[in-house]
Amino acid sequence: QMSTARSVSNSNTASAAGMIDQLHTQKWADVFTHQNSNYSPQYLFPPLSSSSHKGSHGRIAILGGSNKYTGAPYYAAQAALNCGVDLVTVFSADEASVPIKCYSPELMVQGVYSIERFDALLEEEEALLAELEKYKHKNDLITVDNFDNGDETTSNISLDKLLLEHDDSHNELIQNELLKNVDDTKKMDDIVNKLQKVKQLQESLQELQDRQMEIISKSVQDVVAMFPALHALCVGPGLGRHPLVFKVVQQVLQRGMESNLTLILDADVLFMLSLEEYRELYKELLKYEGCIMTPNVMEMKRLPSTSSFGSENDNKNIIVEKGHADAVLRGDVVMQCAEEGGLKRSGGIGDVLAGTISAYMAWNQIIERGNEGGEMQGLKQQRVFAVWTACCTVKRATKLAFDNKRRAMSSRDVLDEICGVIAHMEDDIEMR
Repeated sequence: QMSTARSVSNSNTASAAGMIDQLHTQKWADVFTHQNSNYSPQYLFPPLSSSSHKGSHGRIAILGGSNKYTGAPYYAAQAALNCGVDLVTVFSADEASVPIKCYSPELMVQGVYSIERFDALLEEEEALLAELEKYKHKNDLITVDNFDNGDETTSNISLDKLLLEHDDSHNELIQNELLKNVDDTKKMDDIVNKLQKVKQLQESLQELQDRQMEIISKSVQDVVAMFPALHALCVGPGLGRHPLVFKVVQQVLQRGMESNLTLILDADVLFMLSLEEYRELYKELLKYEGCIMTPNVMEMKRLPSTSSFGSENDNKNIIVEKGHADAVLRGDVVMQCAEEGGLKRSGGIGDVLAGTISAYMAWNQIIERGNEGGEMQGLKQQRVFAVWTACCTVKRATKLAFDNKRRAMSSRDVLDEICGVIAHMEDDIEMR
């Protein structure tokens, strides 16, 4: 049955592990022997019909893939297709788009930014900042000799302070003040030249940053334009950790919440959310009902403890703590997946899970929209149950793949088993 417990805090791994051991565990077969009024297996899968059209059974997108990682978005996307989703689009770096297209003709792949171009923008920015630092460094001071009343003293004026304001009137006041104390015309020329150089560098830096924002905004718009057609968006598989890619993702997630779009967050986007720069975004996502995060053990340790942002019961998102037994948490509600998996942990299985959860969330959206005012409205934890079922699906598929391939098992083998696992689950539901 569904259990109640406090949310796991990554700040104390030992106590978290101990708490998970105490949770009531469940397997798919238990669903039919332990009735629960908060969820129903009848509302997991949208019915197949001869009147269905392309997209009726799910339209999702994956935002991920970089010049280094092309397999992860493929595994997530293909897992969703193998579950039974009709249409999957992959938004990726330009450098990853061709390899991903070559993996599967069923995937629609669109490059939305270039890592090479982002690298060039960052290099240009770093060069400008380094040159500015050279002029504004604390040791780069203007020395002014004072001979007032025969008192020979030396004053050091920081160039950084001189250019806090760089409008012409301010600079003129600075120059007039300095001229009172500086007799050397050459020294005065040097001061003025430095002021002008810093002003030019700051203007160049601003122009570059404006250009960065234009390129980022274009990338964001390419993704957001598809939101009205999507049931769910999965962000993170193979994303990489480029700072400008994170800027794109930040805006995409904010726009996703504004559009009430279901968001599945995995892999590198969870690293992004662990950074101080994105702490406010992380807080917003914890409160967003349509967000599902899928951290592994290390990612869970990195993320700030949810308890540090107030009562954990206020958190409306779903967190899937991946491990030997996956734990699905929402506020004080916990379901643990005790299905047996394979004995080999191949790279890409986490991506397969992200894609599978995306499929179940797309179906959840489809069924909810078709059941407005119906029985499903009383199922308070149906979404948690759907995520838990996705975890059971992948565990079962991994077990079958391992039984067949043993040490040679890969994530491709897991993909091949998903459709059969879901077919058996649907048979179980029909028989009961």
